Amino acid sequence: MTFSELYTYIKQSLAAQFPDPQERGIVSRRIIGNLTGSDGNDCILYPDRPAAIDHTAVNNVIRRISQNEPLEYVFNSAQFLDIELYTNGNVLIPRPETEELALKILGDIKARILRDNRVEGKPLSILDIGTGSGCIPIYLATKMPDCTFSAIDISDAALATARSNAVRHGCRINFVKADILDYQSTAMYDIIVSNPPYVLESEKSLMKPNVLDYEPDTALFVPDDDPLLFYRAICNFAAVHLNYGGKLYFEINERFGAQTADLMRTSGFRDVAVMKDLFGKDRFVVGSVSISLS
Repeated sequence: MTFSELYTYIKQSLAAQFPDPQERGIVSRRIIGNLTGSDGNDCILYPDRPAAIDHTAVNNVIRRISQNEPLEYVFNSAQFLDIELYTNGNVLIPRPETEELALKILGDIKARILRDNRVEGKPLSILDIGTGSGCIPIYLATKMPDCTFSAIDISDAALATARSNAVRHGCRINFVKADILDYQSTAMYDIIVSNPPYVLESEKSLMKPNVLDYEPDTALFVPDDDPLLFYRAICNFAAVHLNYGGKLYFEINERFGAQTADLMRTSGFRDVAVMKDLFGKDRFVVGSVSISLS
């Protein structure tokens, strides 16, 4: 079978699952790349080249995807900016919005190191709450290895995944199993970041099967009657555990930007700002303790 024939076969097999031709082509090329160990675009660049592939493996992948299983779980791999992460059903698949958040933090870290003489020669201390795959601290650690990183999560399975990703990328991160709703610590940080559960239970009906049936509920959903449950706990924790001038970063439900900002202000944070993602939706809230670092 040639690359062109393989490409056509996969696209035809996924027509019902991905009615949009462009999306179907992207998924098909990713499948080919993963299964052949080649550039997925080889099916276009070298259509007549023989594709060395196990047809049973191809059909198994098609079957799993046809049952709405995310490609990132099928191949246990997800891209997060310029790093590749091991993923499985114990952790959320990293989203583009979280990539934006990581880039924002990285920019602020670089600005602080350059502008604030108080921290020259002293590594910044960063905590990620609800780390999941570890995408945020691992990405930052690959760019700013002189900073110190900690990450907590309530799930042993998620922490095991995050640890494997940290080892893969040579990152030193202190992982702790903890529930932020009752977490006690004496540590102090310069930056705290969190992408906590923020999808309302009532929003389940709006979600696609590939998310609802496969991604972990505990990392997604909050009760309708307390949508800021985790944000409140994190604000309370951060207000005590951030150093003077420290920053708190949130990824949020677009419906609750103003409420989250008000919560941060009443918790003692200043220079609170709601920021939009690339899709124009309220997606991030940032605030500082006493002074702004940006």
